[in-house]
This record gives sequence, C-alpha cells and structure tokens, in this order.
Amino acid sequence: MSAGNDHRTRLALFVTIVVLSVAAVTAAGFVTDQGQTAKPTVDQAHFQPDAVDVDELDRGGEIALDSTGSQTILIDVAHGNGISEADLQPVVSALTAAGHTVQYHELEDEFAENDPADLRADLQEADAFIVAEPTQRYTTGEAEAVADFADAGGRVMFAAGPGGDGVGALVDDLLGGAAADAGGQGEFAAVTSPLGIAYGTGYLYDMDGPGTNYRTIDVSPAAENDLTDGVDQVVLDGPTQVASEGQSLLETSETAEHSESRDAGVYSVAVQHDNTVAVGDTGFMSSQNYNVADNEVFIANLLEFLVGGQKEPGAPSAPDDADEGADDVSAPEQGEFDPDGAATSQP
Repeated sequence: MSAGNDHRTRLALFVTIVVLSVAAVTAAGFVTDQGQTAKPTVDQAHFQPDAVDVDELDRGGEIALDSTGSQTILIDVAHGNGISEADLQPVVSALTAAGHTVQYHELEDEFAENDPADLRADLQEADAFIVAEPTQRYTTGEAEAVADFADAGGRVMFAAGPGGDGVGALVDDLLGGAAADAGGQGEFAAVTSPLGIAYGTGYLYDMDGPGTNYRTIDVSPAAENDLTDGVDQVVLDGPTQVASEGQSLLETSETAEHSESRDAGVYSVAVQHDNTVAVGDTGFMSSQNYNVADNEVFIANLLEFLVGGQKEPGAPSAPDDADEGADDVSAPEQGEFDPDGAATSQP
C-alpha cells in the first residue's frame, strides 16, 4: 500500500471515530454551545444552591449562671469519650466562674480497665455528673453506680450525637447509617437505660433549617419549665432523637426528617426524667456554637439544673453485691421502658 493510501485510510478512520463520538454524546444528552453535555433539571431545592435562602445565624451572649455555690461537677473522660476537655471549655468556664468545682473521672493510664469502685469513689465526692459521647460501654457495675448516684439526689446529664462520636457520624453519612448505629449508642444504652433515657439511631436534618448545612437545624421548647426558660430557639448539628419516661424539653419542627426512615415529623432531641437530662447533640456546647441563637441560655439552664440538686452525703455507697466488677460488660435490663413509645409522635 502506498503512503498516500495509508494516509487517507488513517484519516477516514479518524473521521469515523469523531462521528461515532458525537453520536454517542447526542444520544446521552444534547451538546451545548460550549461543547458540554447539559445537566438535567433537578426538582429538589437543596441541589440548587442559588435557590436556597440561607438565614443568618445570630451570635452573641455568654453562659451566665444566676446561682452561685460550691457544688462539684464530675465529667467522664474514662470511656473513650469523643469530646475533649477543650470542647467543653465554655461549660467549664461558666461553672468555675460561678464558684463551682469541675473534676474529671479518668483512668490512671490508657491501658487500665474501668473499675466500678473507682467511679463510685469519684461520684461520692460529686454533686453532678456529665457523660458526653462515650465510645466504650459502661459495665453493669458502673451503670449501677450512676443509677444509685441519681437515686440519691445527684444530677446527671447525658449528651451525644449520632453514633456516639463525630467519626461515627461521618461513617453514618458514607454508609447510610449502619456503621454508626452499630457503635456509640449501644455503648450509651448501658448507662442511660436504667435512668429512663433512650437514644435513637441515625440523625435528624431539615432542608428548611438555618445555615448552609442541611444538618444544622433549629429546635424549640416542647414544654415551659426552668430548663427552657428564656429559650426560643436552640441550634443543633445533626442531632439524634432522644426518648424518655419523663418529659421532652426541645423538639424539632414538622419539616425535620430522619436519616434512616426519611420520615418528616416532630422529634424530641432533649428530655428530662427525674434527676437526669439528656440532649441528642454535644456540639451546641462547643466554643464554636455555644452562643448561637439561644444556645447559651439553654446551656445555662442545664448547668443550673446540675448544680441545683441535693445529693445524700457519701452516696453512692458501696454495693451490697460483692461480685460487682469491671469484667461484667453486659447492659442492664431495660425493664418496661419502650423507647419507641416514649418518643415524640410522628406523622
């Protein structure tokens, strides 16, 4: 074959490839003036950034406690808690500014095992106990110590988001909920269930919520009491649903949706039962978010609740059961408490 014929053959092959490529693009969509395939129209507003009306989040204010005293607040950092001491600095600063003492329940070293006797000893010196984002399960003995503490008049606060830690929430996004749901809340149930509190799985979001992130949602009081006094709006970041044998404190709007069921409705995200309060988020207490909307007012109310108890001196005492130990990692029985029945109703 001559060089000229070879050249014409290659040229014809090139033209054929170009024609076929254009035909393929035309079949998939149409070609715009810029030579790019036009994108299909999407009905959902959250996929069209220009169509989203973002409200400006109000910031300002400090956490101020009305009462002063000398109560001791114990913060748990012994269960792989997914929140640092720095994250709780606004809370710690507010408590110490009001004259209270903040202590930490921690392990002697990173390889030590949790001993219920150590927790009881720390709780005996405390008036209130804060548990945030635990990723390690409470033993039966530890859970009993916390329950005895609350029964004796000690105040308890639980706080955790979906999956029990920030990494779990990220995995929850990527894998559709299964990974995170198998983690943190199972560890939390061991200590919350005996006190009539249950954390849900998945997270809540609201396409009509404030801010630029659909997981940033505003919630409002579900009841009028000391814990919601002065609160109109609290902003949370992808909280999880919380159920209780007691009363709901904060709830979402009807446009909130659940990450697993996609059902829209009113969900409870903060509850109180006797001497215990529980919130389905921890980020609202952080340095970045504590003064958004009425967050600082709600935090102050929570802290007033914590320091407002009258615990029996020396409680919780040593258990009668001498077999209590750290090697027992089974969760306490939940009795008749049905989290689904206690949750805020949904459509």
